[in-house]
Amino acid sequence: MLNRKYLALGGGVALLAGAVIVHACGPFFPLQLLDNRAGTLSGTPNNSFAYEVSRLVTPGDHLLAPEAVRVPAGQQPVDSAKAVLAGLSPEQIATLAAMAKAADGDAAYAMGSGVPEAQRLYAAADVDFGHALAGCASTAASDATPQSVCAARERLLNRAATRLNAILALPAATGAPRAVAAATELAAIAQARADDCTGGDACATLTAALPAAYARPRTLAANGAADPEGLAVASFGDEALTYLHNEKTGKQCDYRSFLNDTPCAAAIAPVNLKQAIGLYAQQAARGGNSGLQSLRFIAAWVLADKARVASLIDDPVAQRLLVSYALAREGDIVRDRPESAFEYYGGYDNSYGPTGYADAARGDKGIKSNPSLVSLVEAIRQRGIDHVAGADRLAALAYRVGRYDFASELVAREHSTLASWVSAKLALRRGDTAAAVEAYAQASKGFPVADSSVEPAGAQLIKGEQAVLTLSRGQYVEALGYLFDAASRQDSIGVNNDSVSDVAYGSDMAYIAERVLTTDELKRFVDSRVPASAVPPTPSSDAGVDAYYALHQTTADALRYLLARRLVRDGRIDEALPYFPADDDPRYGSFSWEGGHTIRKQLQLRKLARDYAAALDEAQHAWTRTNRARGWFAAATLAKQSGMELMGYEQGPDYHDIDGAFAGGSGRSGVVSARVDRASDPGAASAATVPDTPAARAEVELAGPFVTVDEKRRYAASESNPLTRFHYREIAADYIVKAADGLPPRSQAFAAVLCRGTDWMRNDDPARARGFYRRYIKEGAYVDFGGPFGTLCPEPDFQAAATFTYMQAWHNVKRDAGRNKKRVALIGLLLAAGVIGVGVWRYRRGRARRAEGSSK
Repeated sequence: MLNRKYLALGGGVALLAGAVIVHACGPFFPLQLLDNRAGTLSGTPNNSFAYEVSRLVTPGDHLLAPEAVRVPAGQQPVDSAKAVLAGLSPEQIATLAAMAKAADGDAAYAMGSGVPEAQRLYAAADVDFGHALAGCASTAASDATPQSVCAARERLLNRAATRLNAILALPAATGAPRAVAAATELAAIAQARADDCTGGDACATLTAALPAAYARPRTLAANGAADPEGLAVASFGDEALTYLHNEKTGKQCDYRSFLNDTPCAAAIAPVNLKQAIGLYAQQAARGGNSGLQSLRFIAAWVLADKARVASLIDDPVAQRLLVSYALAREGDIVRDRPESAFEYYGGYDNSYGPTGYADAARGDKGIKSNPSLVSLVEAIRQRGIDHVAGADRLAALAYRVGRYDFASELVAREHSTLASWVSAKLALRRGDTAAAVEAYAQASKGFPVADSSVEPAGAQLIKGEQAVLTLSRGQYVEALGYLFDAASRQDSIGVNNDSVSDVAYGSDMAYIAERVLTTDELKRFVDSRVPASAVPPTPSSDAGVDAYYALHQTTADALRYLLARRLVRDGRIDEALPYFPADDDPRYGSFSWEGGHTIRKQLQLRKLARDYAAALDEAQHAWTRTNRARGWFAAATLAKQSGMELMGYEQGPDYHDIDGAFAGGSGRSGVVSARVDRASDPGAASAATVPDTPAARAEVELAGPFVTVDEKRRYAASESNPLTRFHYREIAADYIVKAADGLPPRSQAFAAVLCRGTDWMRNDDPARARGFYRRYIKEGAYVDFGGPFGTLCPEPDFQAAATFTYMQAWHNVKRDAGRNKKRVALIGLLLAAGVIGVGVWRYRRGRARRAEGSSK
């Protein structure tokens, strides 16, 4: 909010950070609607302040502030400085730079013979205008009298104005490149003259002419004149400043006057403040961030005092401004601390709801309605409902402060998405679930595009709340559909960081998909509604390629992948294969640190699943014990090394959604997080208080209203078994046991398998690692591994294990023969004699039978 020549309200936008207390903490986990279902369904409907302010008025032209111009993907925003000089040669640009340093406008003009006339006139006028402003500012330090200095200033202003008017008199094709800038500077000259005036009719005339002067650049830009600097939209803010001055002293107020609640702000006449608000609203409606910030400061200042509120609410724009600010950027009172109304909890404590500010409507303990907001609602109500500007917005605020009768009266007058949203809240408060369902259906009727009463982020939130209510009615598949819609929409529109916090629709969706629906219900839903997404085009450069591919992983991809892992856990690996990402999908890779560099490798998830299925098939159906042991060991290796990718839970206990980085953050994870601490780990003492059965844990995890008994039953049935963090590692350990069971105890393979199990489990489950070691000591033969057991483990020799029993027997015979040579020789002679005797006996018996046969 800097006027081109004067300090403007809100020029220090960064100081806004000092106006609220922001709590920050990491890691950040987005708000889950299902964490506090009653709070979610009773929370106040609202839009972001930026959204509301941009709709306080309707522009009558197509003008946009530069920051509001959408830049197509892959293109850079327009550089206004370069745009001003477009079409000029390097020599002409250098000439303009030299002209700016000239002693006066005449000298500057003389230097610019090679520059287009409009640029030449403007550069010369700008030199005189700059000197004119500096002239009066230096009166106190000058040896000349104030009169002579200001007379010189007037001459400079006149000369600048003459040249600027000359630009506007040029043919359109010639003057258009600098016409808007010339009109803007003429308005600044008119403002300077009005500021210099000391009284009388002449001053009134100068002041009355200011609105037309400020409107002129807007008219020129609206008619097609170039405005790369966005001066036309900025002129709304420049004009607004003319109304922000102390009526008694004439002192100009700025943003600090409102931020610090100074006498200057207090002395602004209400009629002037309304004019300024209207102009800033025009600026904000065209995307001007300066207008938005100005209205923030003004609204916060007004709401701090009942008298200020009363002086402004008869103006429709000012009334809507105050209601919008109250809804989006002022909280309720936490634990009787008035300052908490200005504390922003977004990203720190999600219990306060999507706005990030305390919301008494959610019903949380220790939070009371903000008296300032109560006063605002009451002041507007007393004026009469026919004088309400934006009844649906005021209805939302009335609902928040507990004026449910007034809120009901207001929504009855409106037919908008926001009014239906408020009606749903009111119906739930009355206990009329059927009416709430109908109101939510009406509110979400236009999803994903609602009417202008609700911004896109709000439309998503309506869908999410509709899912919470539907889930509480036992309609699980329908609830999943609503959350899938909201999460999918979030893929395309992103997050509104002004007022509505990041809501984890995908996390709530995953909870229902993984813990409430059966596997077959989820599979039918995915088959009917969730097709695989297309692989995005290859990026043009390698820079940021990983972030590029990560951004193109959609909600649909995540849900299909969740189903694939669930099918693997159920032993239905062949069915799971089509739901895993394709092996050549570049969006799925892993990272490792090799040779001082981060190396990205393609995951090939379907191949992993096929290999896992083959290993289990061998383990369960091979003909020999050794081959079955080899299958169990291969399955164990895959489960240990790729278990997260193959079968990890999206939420507790594995947290695939955050790559297992934290034990918590999504889903219903409090009890699970406590229970995954094993008895051998620090903190295990707390695990003793954890409920012992899935049903008991479900009761604790799903406490509170809007939860059905059947949901708890389903939640218990879908619990991880074993219930440990990274549960697939325990599965890998189970497979190690099966592999060892199928191997000769004194074989190298037996020792190597147990060594590997010890290595895997010594950090995850030290007690189990010790059990593997004790079994090796008790049953196995000594094997020199080249280091402590469980650190340097060779590959198991399954081929040797297959013949181990026979080879061991042969070695025993050879060993015994070497120790008892005489006895072996005697035994050999006896055996040989016996063999010869048997042979002689059989020979003689054969001859006798033949002789007997011939005699007959």
